Amino acid sequence: MKKFFKISIFVILGIAISIGTGIFMYYRNLNVVKPANSSSDNTTTTRSVKQNDNSSGKKNILFVGDADGLSDTIFVASFDKDKKEIEMLSIPRDTYYPRPGYNNPSEKKINAAYSEQKIDGLKSAVEDLLGIKIDNYVILTYDGFKEIIDTIGGVEVNVPFNMKYDDNVAKPPLHINLKKGIQVLNGEEALQFVRYRHGYTEGDIGRINAQQEFLKAFIKKVTTPSILPKIPSLAITLSKNLKTDLTAKDITAYALDFVKNKPQNINASILPGEGGYMDNFSYYFADQQKSAEVASEMFGNGQKINSKSTVLQSTYSPINNTINVEVFNGTTVQGLATKYADKLINLGFNVIKIANADIRNYSESFVYTNNNMDKAIKVANALSIKNVLNDESLDKNADVVVIIGEDKK
Repeated sequence: MKKFFKISIFVILGIAISIGTGIFMYYRNLNVVKPANSSSDNTTTTRSVKQNDNSSGKKNILFVGDADGLSDTIFVASFDKDKKEIEMLSIPRDTYYPRPGYNNPSEKKINAAYSEQKIDGLKSAVEDLLGIKIDNYVILTYDGFKEIIDTIGGVEVNVPFNMKYDDNVAKPPLHINLKKGIQVLNGEEALQFVRYRHGYTEGDIGRINAQQEFLKAFIKKVTTPSILPKIPSLAITLSKNLKTDLTAKDITAYALDFVKNKPQNINASILPGEGGYMDNFSYYFADQQKSAEVASEMFGNGQKINSKSTVLQSTYSPINNTINVEVFNGTTVQGLATKYADKLINLGFNVIKIANADIRNYSESFVYTNNNMDKAIKVANALSIKNVLNDESLDKNADVVVIIGEDKK
């Protein structure tokens, strides 16, 4: 949960889009003075509100923190109005994501998809990485966050202890100086509070709790009647600082959902994986299986994309180097075992043996394991082999044994 402090900033901005602009539009419609005989107008308004109530299902939204054209922060969020929960999955900007035609080491990071192919490129990359459908996007800035908080008159929070920290290297430079106690934080102070990540006795848990408390305070502030006079200014602030493909209808629907079903829980996670090196260049390597499981659990109610996720099936990872694999050719086609062994080696797997199988008439490929099913599934996913079996009689030196069949010619 290391980057949760960044996530919180942009989630807050996203909620502000829905609540701020949506309530402004909604209340403006309610307060338009109509002629007494304008029944058609009244009917139209009623139908519009009803449609919003029925069409405000769970959607997956891609949030991007833009820092001078670079994606400083990337995450997917979804609001479940029935469970009253926000699901958030952060994708480290250094996540390894190779794209055809982009061969420089820096171009193999997922944030390069944004800097080089803009939001459409990043959206496509995230869909492929997670195997989910992205419905909409929101592009946000730090300056926008500060301006929004100032526009609503600040947010009251309890600063748990004195917060003092300076980092001139951070983008933007970070200078935090907050005193302990209950206080109303302006935009600059609120930015300091949500970016601070040092000194919590509970470690990340304490920091995450603080961010959630701020988010709850923010939601409480923007959903109270006292905010209504400030909504026009808030809408203007949002229009200056945010880019989104959400329509006015979408925004109004989200706003109504937030007002009627205020989020009670925020479930935040980071894409499963670990940092490592390839060709002397550092990356964050996603754990293929766990990433798919987490994305499915968090965003599974969303529409799934039909195409295969090339990254989930063919991503290099230093984790793979802990898996010892033997590859056997179960056909009469020369070089087939070597072909697929090379593919596993390129993905980081430790291939310890390449040979012909005793039987050479396998019509399908198989993956066998001696009680290492998780490792076997990783290998099977890497080679798109559907048959995975447990066999306790296998060579103890190998975690996984692969038999290449006729289906892989």
